[in-house]
Amino acid sequence: MFHLKRGQRPKSAHARSVPEAITVLAIMQSDADAAVLRGISAAYGWKLSVVESSGAAIPYLKEQPAPVVICDRDLAGEDWRDVLARIAALPLAVCVLVASRVVDASLRQQVIQHYGYDVICKPFQSEAVRHAVTFAWSWRGWTYRRQSGGLPAPPA
Repeated sequence: MFHLKRGQRPKSAHARSVPEAITVLAIMQSDADAAVLRGISAAYGWKLSVVESSGAAIPYLKEQPAPVVICDRDLAGEDWRDVLARIAALPLAVCVLVASRVVDASLRQQVIQHYGYDVICKPFQSEAVRHAVTFAWSWRGWTYRRQSGGLPAPPA
């Protein structure tokens, strides 16, 4: 796993080319995973907030919209598909990345069917997280489709 020291910036031209800070909300219960994401976010200059459930995430998103959400696939007491449905029902343009230790074509297909954006693998790798988050953040078509009412309700 790639780790950056506190205050060290990644050596990536793409990270420096983003004109404003990316805002990310993570829904996860693992302190270790949250700590790794905090380190990655700090290295790239992102604004990261971490909550432990969709019950905390939905009010947070209503007050402080985040265009990118990382949702852990394995939340105790919640199904990630239900979390994606709650987020998709918001009148916000949000790209949701599902974080999972097991990533396969079936999971990717389910994430897309539930209006998620992509899947990222755990344990988190700095460059993979950077790639997924920056692409989700820059996907302007999502904003247009979501705000224009072009997306139907997610499947039950």
